[in-house]
Amino acid sequence: MPTTALPDEETRGVSSTRRPSRSQVITGIVAYALTLLVTGLLVTGGNARPSAPTSTPTPAPRAPVVAAPQRDEAPPMSDEIPPIPDVEKVVQLDPLRQESRVKARDNGQSVRYGDHSVWVFADTVLTKPDAFLSNTAVSTSDLDASDGITLTAGDLSGTGDGTVHDEFLPWSSREKSFEKSHARNCLTEAYCQVTFGLWPGPVIADQANHRVLVFYHKLCRGGAPGEPCSQRYGQDLGTGVAAVDMTTYEVTRLTPANGPGVSSIEGRDPTLFFPAGTLYASEAVLAGDDVYVYGDCTADSRCRVARVPLDRLTDRSAWRFYGGRDDDHRPIWSDDPADAVATIHAGAAGNSVFFDPALKAWMNVYMEFGSHELDAQVGGSPYGPWSAPFTIADTDAGAYGANYAAFAHPEYAQRNGLIQYVTYYQQSTGAQRLLRITLSP
Repeated sequence: MPTTALPDEETRGVSSTRRPSRSQVITGIVAYALTLLVTGLLVTGGNARPSAPTSTPTPAPRAPVVAAPQRDEAPPMSDEIPPIPDVEKVVQLDPLRQESRVKARDNGQSVRYGDHSVWVFADTVLTKPDAFLSNTAVSTSDLDASDGITLTAGDLSGTGDGTVHDEFLPWSSREKSFEKSHARNCLTEAYCQVTFGLWPGPVIADQANHRVLVFYHKLCRGGAPGEPCSQRYGQDLGTGVAAVDMTTYEVTRLTPANGPGVSSIEGRDPTLFFPAGTLYASEAVLAGDDVYVYGDCTADSRCRVARVPLDRLTDRSAWRFYGGRDDDHRPIWSDDPADAVATIHAGAAGNSVFFDPALKAWMNVYMEFGSHELDAQVGGSPYGPWSAPFTIADTDAGAYGANYAAFAHPEYAQRNGLIQYVTYYQQSTGAQRLLRITLSP
């Protein structure tokens, strides 16, 4: 049924449970790694980036993923909140079928590019040889989720040798040098044995330019006791955007122009778009020529939204921030991030925003940290107005711990969007669980 939320505010009465920072979602993956240690399966160095395997199979030739070089039209937008759909049925399917060395990996966001679905993950636990990676990626030609989803390839091409070897987001020379210089004989130094992490978040397809764009968080871990990076969950350093060339699979961390310089522990990082206090990388969605990016989230899990033309993504002066509506209910877009207002909910590790054609509505799907409920909102546009949150499914908590990192994968939708597929990370098993959710208008 319709809600009566104001154009720039959600209906009141929702939970105000404090949302952990993005870095706190490492809880589950660390807990799982400790479980492996207890059972005798060693995971290399906790936060340390592993050395390359002593013997690496020669990968098969990687063919480019095929994609038509056009951009889809923007879905319709409205100033009204659509009716909240009914949930007809929820089915728990088998977990994602992943490469045999993968014991656990969280996050798990995806986008369709041509005839493949491209997936990115954050913290990843591998075995034989043991490894702990802050990011991995894979693509698959399996676009039918009705019988589960197969992600057994080892890289972004989806045609490699089926073995995950290393992180896909590249490290700068300054980051490598900083880690090396603080790796040993440094017990009295603040950043002794610090390592960097790059957590991939939302992904969008830029088919016209034959690439996939990955928004990511940068963080540091370790260091001397009491120092920022040595906190239990590390320290956020900022957010950036990486481009994956889908013809060569080369990955580049983009450099923003006309923006404020962002400092990191190794000095100024030219690849960061936003500092730690803002963190625009909770979600991103492409609508016509514009990208809507969500972030700068508040303690009650509500986030702000920015808009930027896709072809000017790296120009920080082109970013505009949603500041509510004027007296005539027209949206206000400001060039100052301080003018942005919080409107949309996000869960642990982020949220998913997409247009559902059957419902004639934008949907926002997420899961609060520490909750086993999958929640959603419907809205008139990527910037709202949004309905009050409503629950669409309960999830399996497993033997212990919390679920988190719930994301929708609309490229797998069926019946024009009435059937949606959602994954979530199950802390107790390290599995990416898969739900099939059937909606009705």
